[in-house]
Amino acid sequence: MSKKETGRVEGLYIKPKGEEAQAVEKVNVSWGGFEGDKHFGQTRLSSSRQKPYPKGIEVRNTRQISLVSVDEMTQIAAGLGVPKLEAEWLSANVLLSGVEELTKLPSGSRIHFETGVGLVVEGENPPCTTAGGIVQENYPDQDGLTSKFPKQAIGRRGIVAWVERPGTISPGEKFEVHHP
Repeated sequence: MSKKETGRVEGLYIKPKGEEAQAVEKVNVSWGGFEGDKHFGQTRLSSSRQKPYPKGIEVRNTRQISLVSVDEMTQIAAGLGVPKLEAEWLSANVLLSGVEELTKLPSGSRIHFETGVGLVVEGENPPCTTAGGIVQENYPDQDGLTSKFPKQAIGRRGIVAWVERPGTISPGEKFEVHHP
């Protein structure tokens, strides 16, 4: 029998296309994800991650919401030798506390928030140099963070999920994880 994991929402963020991510006090979650976010939509255009489909074909959007953990971000920061990372720098939508090894949650795990919102974990959000570049911008005196970030973030970068049940989420809200 697996242990019951519970936690708390520490922050919520929306990143409109072409703009900086912004902290929000409440988010409306619909079937397409976080309204106003660049990843919003029930479908999206395929990329190299959706083989065997050619790039640019409409597919189901299983990457609607990005979630990161306070603990894992602290570990990444320590590995990079920087004081801290901010969820906004990683274009995350939700910052969580309370779940050990969030990134290792298996695909199909469900995250249920106390207001009734339900998310289904699709899988790990692979680390990239784009996020590393934003970390570098915030620590300009420390060389090499763009390329070091992906190596430090493997297995700790967070997860992506899709909406199973819409509603609203606010910081401070509690949630529990249900494993498949």
